[in-house]
Amino acid sequence: MFYKKILYSLLIGILPFFGFSQTTKIGVSAGLNYPVQENNGELVGSVGSFFPNPMLGYQAGVFFEHNFSRFILRPQLMYYLSRGDYDFPNSSPVYKLKKFNFELLLGYEVVKNVAIMAGPAYQRIARNEFDVRGEDMSDNMKKMNLLFGVKFQFSKRFEASLMYDWTLDSKGYNRPFLNYGGEGVSFYMDDARMNILTLNVHYAIFTKTSSRNAKVRRGNRGCYF
Repeated sequence: MFYKKILYSLLIGILPFFGFSQTTKIGVSAGLNYPVQENNGELVGSVGSFFPNPMLGYQAGVFFEHNFSRFILRPQLMYYLSRGDYDFPNSSPVYKLKKFNFELLLGYEVVKNVAIMAGPAYQRIARNEFDVRGEDMSDNMKKMNLLFGVKFQFSKRFEASLMYDWTLDSKGYNRPFLNYGGEGVSFYMDDARMNILTLNVHYAIFTKTSSRNAKVRRGNRGCYF
């Protein structure tokens, strides 16, 4: 049974590189977001061109996370509301974008309790509108977006993350009809997306840590070749 001893020795030697210490978490997330963009949301009309002023929005959702030592797999479902207002003469119409994101994040712990995170997301636009109109504009945003950032772990259950949510270019355009200086004006909005910087706090409702190394050691006690 000499070959079994060799295989067993190789297995014990390479398994640590795959990370035996594993942690599973299920929890909730919530936080604030802030638009970080240049030309997105531009309104162009006969009275001139306007860009939105960033306003604080919010997000909330649930996550599942599995850690393989330093490597992290984290799918999560999040709801976002992002906002920006425009400087009109007698009013400040607010553009609101509401969406659901299914995000698949991959991470790596670069130093203890600090990990870089990145991954794709599928977004479903729930509603995009101006508060002064109350009507849903056409959904002209692409379904895929990307997220990247950093996650900090403060304890077994509490974490925080700073992420950037970037949506691919919109397709098509919207023509909102807004009250400008006492008269209705039709504007042209070529890009209705909102790229946002998000700050989240995460709480793990369920957490479990296991070590395969311990299982291997226990199994080795009665192992004969």
